[in-house]
Amino acid sequence: MVNRLFFLILCCSIPFQGTAQKSKKPPKPQVLVYGHGADAFSAAMQSAQSGVETYWIVDSTNIGGTLIQGETKSISSNHLLDVGTWAFFLKGIANVKEISDSALFAAKKHIAPRIAQNVFENSADTIKRLSYKKNLTISAIEKSGKGWQITLSNRKKIKVRAIVDATDKASLLSLLKEKDIKDKEYFPSELVKQINYDSSLYRTGVAVGQIGKQIFNIPLSNLLPDSSLRNYFSTKPNEKLLSPDNIERIPLLMLRAQACGAAAAYCAFFNTTSDKINVRTLQGELLAFKSFMMPFQDIRLSDVHHPQIQRVGATGILRGVYKNNENSFQFSPDSLVSSKEVEFPIKQLYTRSQIWFKDKDIPVFKLSDLLDLIKYVANRGEELNAEVEKGWIKRFKFKGSYDPERKLSRREFAVLVDTYLQPFHVRVNLKGELQY
Repeated sequence: MVNRLFFLILCCSIPFQGTAQKSKKPPKPQVLVYGHGADAFSAAMQSAQSGVETYWIVDSTNIGGTLIQGETKSISSNHLLDVGTWAFFLKGIANVKEISDSALFAAKKHIAPRIAQNVFENSADTIKRLSYKKNLTISAIEKSGKGWQITLSNRKKIKVRAIVDATDKASLLSLLKEKDIKDKEYFPSELVKQINYDSSLYRTGVAVGQIGKQIFNIPLSNLLPDSSLRNYFSTKPNEKLLSPDNIERIPLLMLRAQACGAAAAYCAFFNTTSDKINVRTLQGELLAFKSFMMPFQDIRLSDVHHPQIQRVGATGILRGVYKNNENSFQFSPDSLVSSKEVEFPIKQLYTRSQIWFKDKDIPVFKLSDLLDLIKYVANRGEELNAEVEKGWIKRFKFKGSYDPERKLSRREFAVLVDTYLQPFHVRVNLKGELQY
């Protein structure tokens, strides 16, 4: 009896092969990030958050670069443009649960190296789809189909679909074989440090910056390499403006790196090449992770309408203005809207609107005017009035009461246009030109 009982226990302890679970292999990385500074952290974080397995090779013992060295630091650049991964970092420095203007401002004035290092290290350990290895370098790199094959200093080889090089002056380029590259200039050499509405490039912004009197966005084309280096992105290829040794450049550097991480993830996720990135899709991804396309300094992350204002601002329907001797770039959300201001960009986006605007001169748009325009362009009926009235406070989060005769603010105009006309859905190319 005892022997039979032991036999039964022994049999029950042996797993049945038909139902036993196999150990899962770790997922293969699709994006590789190389470097140890704040920009490497930013790119790796965004790539992983964009939904692709990301492997970060940290060529150092510590993460953080300049921010974790020396004395406590104070940064004044990107004034009122503390967004994206830079805002995430400041939130960690402030040790707060929610982002607020006061917390971000205080954190910028007192960045202690030890606390900064803790923020980087602790965050890297908790980000899903991100794995990293310290004290490792890359010894070889070569093209492999649409992507790249990497050889590490421990002789391990990895194939990935995209690379973000966060080393100084894109040092990985020196490892490339001549057959893999064509020209000497792989990336644009300069940034246009002002919003110029005479050029369409403003529509393609993927990061924002403020340095001194220069307030600008970085167009997607500034991130994209020469055609011979597709799916290779560098956070600081050759620009003094982005030197990590200048502490005032760190916010811009992190936001540009965030865009690089999103672009690399895009290429990996859609199994495509960097020259085929959909500008609006990439911008939408960055906006979802609290980065900005337009450097409106009077629209903060804490503003409930910042996504709609950013999207409409990137279409050019409502434009920003440099004020205070060009020391600030503002959207002016409480100002009113005239037909003269919005007629041309709306006509560009919707040919049907040309008939509606004919012989119209509206000094100040009223709610009834905009609803009439939306009905005409979007083929909506009178039910639109009731829909907007019902959602005025709860859905749209507007202040005041619904009144068709009320004069619309730029804020209200932007939110309603974004909701019902969706101009951000009209595609643009890398030059910012509309693609119908």
